[in-house]
Amino acid sequence: MSLSYLHPVSGNVGFNAHHSPMGAFFSFTCGHFNTTGGLAAQSGKPGGQDIFIGVKDGDRHSRTPLRCMPLYSGATDVSAGAYVGEQGDAIKRDPLTTNAYPPDQIQRFYGWASDRWVTPDLQFTVYTPFGAIPNPATASAGAMRDALIPAVVAELTVDNTQGTQTKTAIFALRFSEPGVRTLPQGLGEGRIGFALRRAIGFAGQLVDKDQPAALPIFRWTPHQALVEDSPVHHLGNCPGIAFEVPPGQKRTLRLALGCYLEGVVTTQIEGKYLYTRYFANLEEVLSTALDSYEPMVATACELDHKLASSNLSTDQQFLLAHSTRSYYGSTQLLDVGGQPFWIVNEGEYCMLNTLDLSVDHVFWELRQNPWVVRNLLETFVKFYSFRDQVKVPDGKGGFSLADAGISFCHDMGIHNNFTPLGTSSYELAELNALCFSHMTQEQICNWTLIAGCYVAATGDIQWLGQYAPIVRDALRSMQNRDHVDPAKRTGVMQLDSWRCGQNGAEITTYDSLDHSLAQSRNNLYIATKCWATYLALALMFEKLGDNDAYDQAVRSASLAARTISKEMGPDGYIPAVFEKENAGFKSRILPAIEGLAYPLFWRELGEKIGESSLDANGLFADMIVTLKKHTKTLLEDPENRNRFADGGIRLSSTSNNSWMSKIAIFQYVCREGLALENGDARHKAADAAHVKWQTEGESAYWAMSDQLINGVAKGSKYYPRCVTTVLWMK
Repeated sequence: MSLSYLHPVSGNVGFNAHHSPMGAFFSFTCGHFNTTGGLAAQSGKPGGQDIFIGVKDGDRHSRTPLRCMPLYSGATDVSAGAYVGEQGDAIKRDPLTTNAYPPDQIQRFYGWASDRWVTPDLQFTVYTPFGAIPNPATASAGAMRDALIPAVVAELTVDNTQGTQTKTAIFALRFSEPGVRTLPQGLGEGRIGFALRRAIGFAGQLVDKDQPAALPIFRWTPHQALVEDSPVHHLGNCPGIAFEVPPGQKRTLRLALGCYLEGVVTTQIEGKYLYTRYFANLEEVLSTALDSYEPMVATACELDHKLASSNLSTDQQFLLAHSTRSYYGSTQLLDVGGQPFWIVNEGEYCMLNTLDLSVDHVFWELRQNPWVVRNLLETFVKFYSFRDQVKVPDGKGGFSLADAGISFCHDMGIHNNFTPLGTSSYELAELNALCFSHMTQEQICNWTLIAGCYVAATGDIQWLGQYAPIVRDALRSMQNRDHVDPAKRTGVMQLDSWRCGQNGAEITTYDSLDHSLAQSRNNLYIATKCWATYLALALMFEKLGDNDAYDQAVRSASLAARTISKEMGPDGYIPAVFEKENAGFKSRILPAIEGLAYPLFWRELGEKIGESSLDANGLFADMIVTLKKHTKTLLEDPENRNRFADGGIRLSSTSNNSWMSKIAIFQYVCREGLALENGDARHKAADAAHVKWQTEGESAYWAMSDQLINGVAKGSKYYPRCVTTVLWMK
């Protein structure tokens, strides 16, 4: 199918990308030159296989060099020497040559759901269609089966119509672990397949069945398998599929790459993959993907065209396409006791449903499948909520404890291991606003904001009525974290959770920054997030018809707005922390406006509270004007303290750490909400810099990195949260 509307990637084309189905926690990761990639399930990193996609002149027995895309760590392997003794020396003396295409001979076309490489000899394309995941409670088995095929499809095409001699093409993966096997049955006529044990594998077939069949190869190197009379040797570790292309012909190999993990895969809360309801084994997955090849490709091309014809620039399109892939590579849909259980794993860390990521994923998920948002809200209430207390200073250096109502854990566990209920894998006590401390205030904000966004997007009043007691408790929790004495409330968090311990203090999702964004208490970023949370509560109470609670929520939002506005300093910006003795007092932070993303999102959904809260003449007009002035001051700073040298966005003036997902939210609010830097030269320079952050250096290997230091990936790699870029798309 034609992808002629896609433009070739400019700059470095040798970067990894996820290629993943929905809800399978599986990825075929490829694209980074001279390293391994390939198939990986339930892993926070690319697979460890050499990928061989190539062509040689002559028939399969020809000893001419094999020309491959540079997606492997080494071109020869003498693993056979371990079995053949002295004959191993002969293998070393007479290696079959594999040459990599130089980068200037490779073009890459990167769409929303297709990834195509073009060399002088071949085209290789991976298709990763996505769409709405039906609600298992109401959808038919057929609809669920179509949506949850745990596989992606690809094609390798060699055009020899102008050639004068036969060419031989191959697709092969060299595994670094034992257990590779052939798939002799269950795939269908003319199909060839291989697997690593029972869990991951690939299968393929030639499009034109009237031509000579494809050839299974299975040795230690693909070239060795081609020239031998016996191309399959089960001691090998490099399975693949080869086919000859006679002069004057063009041939295409279709591939399915997938996984199947059977049985219980998690602990504490025991779950198995929901797709196992609809598929019996890996062979069925791969054969179904090949059977569904044409509709899957058609869907992928429709998505490509949708993004290519959008309002986004080429750089913005790339960032959205790249982050979409990385998001789906982290998704996991389980069956727990016959009920669906939605999980997004936290990239390289593999934490389960990190709530401060979930609140950012909501903008994507509500467009695609709102039921997973409801599922997340419910599972947090059921398994990972708790009753909390706050530490109230007594004025003498000590404190007393007071009820703080409900809150939620940072996450649900790690690496498929659910933590004991009501606890997270991340949070520790006795840390004073340092990484791994508790994020209790931010998590109550996050759950409430997700709930507000869900109700605004779906109008699900029945669900809201069922969870009304939790929503009312969330209001009390928010107010008591401000202060348990109503007379001392400011609308902004002042009191830390007792879970932090005697000497600990809470942090924000910006956990590894300096105190400009790390400390939660009296923090500007948390202050605007609290303001937005009170508005989310007001939105829900209005729909519930609870006028008293609505008034309380609006009054608290007004307190927060006044507190934020009065902190504006003489230099035209608001301190990052409202405590003069704190190091963060002198910091300038762009996430000050992140909280505006929620009413802006609600406004797009037609919710009147979204419109009224951003009204230039409305109740919060002073705060909106103040935040716009703050942002303009930072962006127009002559010293460029909130920009990196390449034009990329620096979230805090006192830290070299920036998160791409949060930059995307900032840009959305800045451009759409405050009408700043919308389409100008600095806007374009920032987007171009952010693309380079993902395609060059360390990020190029890690597929999508969220946390970058001076534009270089240092943490939060292989990450799902950058899907916040969907906010840019109308």
